[in-house]
Amino acid sequence: MIEAGLLLSLMAVVLAVFVPTFVRRVRTNKISEAGELLQAMSRGANAYFDTTWSSSAQRCLPPEAGPTPEAPAVDPEHVDFFSSEWTGHESWRALRFQPSRPVRFSYRFLPSADGCALGETGDAVSIVFRAEGDLDGDGVRSTFERGATIGRRGFTTGEALVVHQRTE
Repeated sequence: MIEAGLLLSLMAVVLAVFVPTFVRRVRTNKISEAGELLQAMSRGANAYFDTTWSSSAQRCLPPEAGPTPEAPAVDPEHVDFFSSEWTGHESWRALRFQPSRPVRFSYRFLPSADGCALGETGDAVSIVFRAEGDLDGDGVRSTFERGATIGRRGFTTGEALVVHQRTE
């Protein structure tokens, strides 16, 4: 009887230490997708801006894209961002934004202006890269945003990842 009590006590201590750590790690894995893919989207926009030139040698940005998919998923699902079923699929293709793994979040590319000759007039153009997720299916969404600006100095990526309701 004493041995069983000691065994149960030991198991309770082990569970008390490892279960919260495991839950935190699962939660972190779920939300790490957003930060990683927003960074990839930002790199794609920067590359597009730096390498895309109109006939008059002016840098360009594609138009707004998303939300893709239209609603976030609780369980990860594979989404073909280049498919014509999605709003802005041409922009996703231009940004080369095609996640290689299933996604939980819905993604948007939101430039304040698109087209060419951006940043040359002195008017700054802002870009928001956004991910929205409903990780537990309760209808409350987490929002992750990364920003960038285009001005006379070119493309400048914001360092901060802005998060609203990280874990809902």
